[in-house]
Amino acid sequence: MADGYLLDAKDEVLQKASIEANESGSILPLLKVEIQCKIKQKLLEKGEDEIKLMMSSPPRKRRTELTPEELEKKKIRQDQNKRAAKKFRLKEKAKKTCLDWEIKEQRERNEKLRSQVQHLELEIANMWKILSNIKNET
Repeated sequence: MADGYLLDAKDEVLQKASIEANESGSILPLLKVEIQCKIKQKLLEKGEDEIKLMMSSPPRKRRTELTPEELEKKKIRQDQNKRAAKKFRLKEKAKKTCLDWEIKEQRERNEKLRSQVQHLELEIANMWKILSNIKNET
């Protein structure tokens, strides 16, 4: 009877993991349960007691009131961060603009080269015609 209860409990854990996997679109919850079962199986084969796997997030720090000096430092850091973020965004925008301009120039150059290749291919074809005409006349 105890084994049946244990089996039901494992089925619940497996069902929860299955539901979580379906909701998240990831197989990690199922893999986690499988790994836990394999660890328990290895421990039981060695005759050791099961270990309880505690998977929880670390405790959160308590928020305390900040002193006026700490508030001032925090505000200064926030202002510095805002300026740095703005500078970074402007720099990235300038880089993107430069790359867009370079892409445009390379496309124009590519188009000119293709046109030049086409012109040269026509010129070669005309030369071959002239050569074949000269060859046929002789």
